[in-house]
Amino acid sequence: MAIYSPDLLTGEREFVELLRMRDEAKTKDARETPARLIESARHRLQLWNITDEQIVELEKTRKPSITLTLLSPFRGVVQSVPVDQGKNVKMGDLLVEVADLSVVWMWAEFYEDELSMLRAGQKITVTAKSYPGQNFDGTISLIQPVHRRDKTHRQSADRHSEPGFQAAAGMYVNAELAMDMGEGLTIPTSAVMPTGSRNIVFVDKGEGKLEPRIVQLGSKYGDIYEVQSGLREGERVVSARTFSSTPNRKCKAR
Repeated sequence: MAIYSPDLLTGEREFVELLRMRDEAKTKDARETPARLIESARHRLQLWNITDEQIVELEKTRKPSITLTLLSPFRGVVQSVPVDQGKNVKMGDLLVEVADLSVVWMWAEFYEDELSMLRAGQKITVTAKSYPGQNFDGTISLIQPVHRRDKTHRQSADRHSEPGFQAAAGMYVNAELAMDMGEGLTIPTSAVMPTGSRNIVFVDKGEGKLEPRIVQLGSKYGDIYEVQSGLREGERVVSARTFSSTPNRKCKAR
């Protein structure tokens, strides 16, 4: 976008004049004052979003430009241009809206009982149906401090680099958070019979005999439950289809 401003043109001319005064000064003392003013003039030009490269070019050519070409500070996608050619603008007006897609933010929803597992700085894997087989690595930057009452979820903001500009605003993605929860006794979810206040499993005692057992369950990871009490390692419990043992195993929560 090219923009014309009398104030900007005056600032450029002032900068060029100070450069001339410095160059024509005969003594070191005579150069000190314009040299000091040059830095102030340079700073004022930078406040107009003039790049360092443009200022260097002005130093070389010593020719103020009637219009200034405004350059985006980053590579991105133009989302809107709310001004028309020839329109008068003032300080603070939105001229061009550019989305920097090299780094994108994703809002992820987690269940409330998973809140204790979330930490700022945790690594997260993002997948999208639009790009099957591809994973994008991100980091949890913010855990929303306010619980959404209309849902039983907690939100977090995840930041990940996207140098390929593949992500689009409004795209739906999946977030996968993995952590090592250590070793523990687990059983299939299909082996648990909830009765409201208690959870019961049936232990295989051999020769067709089953023993009902009240168990204390911990966290649920996919299709398995952590067993806190009520069972011992190696005991076999009845699942929905067959008998299944409950060995100690390392669990990873996802």
